[in-house]
Amino acid sequence: MRIPLRVVTVTTAVCLALGGTTACSPADRAVLFASACSDSTAFPTAPRHEPGQAHLIGQVIRSGLPMGPVPGWDDVVSVADAGTALAAVHAGGTVSVVGVDHDGLLAGTAGGAGQTLLPRRVPGVSDAISVAAVGSAFLITHADGTVSGWGDSFTASGGFRGDSPVRTTPAAVQGVDEVVSVADGSLSALALRSDGGVLGWGVNLTEILGEPPGTTVRRIRDVPGAVSVSDASGAAVIATATGEVCAWGNNVHGLLGVEPRGGQTNRPVRVDGFGDAEVVQVAGGQHFALALDSAGTVWTWGRTVTGILGDGTTDDTVLTSPRPVPGLPPLRWVGASESSPYGIDGAGALWSWGRGPVRSPEPARD
Repeated sequence: MRIPLRVVTVTTAVCLALGGTTACSPADRAVLFASACSDSTAFPTAPRHEPGQAHLIGQVIRSGLPMGPVPGWDDVVSVADAGTALAAVHAGGTVSVVGVDHDGLLAGTAGGAGQTLLPRRVPGVSDAISVAAVGSAFLITHADGTVSGWGDSFTASGGFRGDSPVRTTPAAVQGVDEVVSVADGSLSALALRSDGGVLGWGVNLTEILGEPPGTTVRRIRDVPGAVSVSDASGAAVIATATGEVCAWGNNVHGLLGVEPRGGQTNRPVRVDGFGDAEVVQVAGGQHFALALDSAGTVWTWGRTVTGILGDGTTDDTVLTSPRPVPGLPPLRWVGASESSPYGIDGAGALWSWGRGPVRSPEPARD
């Protein structure tokens, strides 16, 4: 049987070389022959949010920052959590940080102190539109489509391993342009371009960055026109202009929507199970994914141990077919931390569910 060259990944190339598809594991064969995504063209624009007060509803690692409204963050349009520090973009395009200065996350604003409980402005940034956290680095998307970063230098520099492990001041990520948003992540950065393409850099063990092998910035091949991109820990998940969901990378937690689980691919495959729903946005957490459709319904799949199903269960199982989350009103935006999903409804109220005191969807409290 002849296999098109573009679908042969590192894993499948090995088993094909050993004896054709019969030498591949069932999981590898399932990924190899998974449905392809429909071709599409997209021209996404940068997400825009009304300025508002930022509230801390969980703990910041190693920090004494109290929960509740963050002082000085009453005009915030984007926030990111890097574990030990938080960053916020203000309505005027400036950026400030608060928390612990691990890996240079406070961008030199702490003045030698180990942490700050009051936000400090990051120097040299005046045109930011959003911020993302990828591991121990913050990545800023600017109004002109460029991206700059600080913190862990491997991520902040675009996948280059330099002499210093830490970058304490924002600097441009070379080779990145026309970006409308960057996805939060842990080991790899995924950036959505205004032409529907996806750029990636960082760790590529699960082929989340596609080919060729390596860590530096590249445009990921064969990605259909994307309107939203997310990193679900080892797998990339996108919403396309046709309303489909596509994914690539590792399938050990079922994020590619393929049975049996396991295997991986750098080829985007279609995640089925949404019926007639048209997906407009995606988000990713620690081994789970969320999809928001045009009617405001939230769908989820992947590892369920953190309560992502929203029905009160936290069994450590894996869901490969997307399932609607019960008990939610129509939402207009969804997001995810490592272990908890959340979203915003039409009235601007925040809803959350997953691990923690809230097991089923209910309005989040200050």
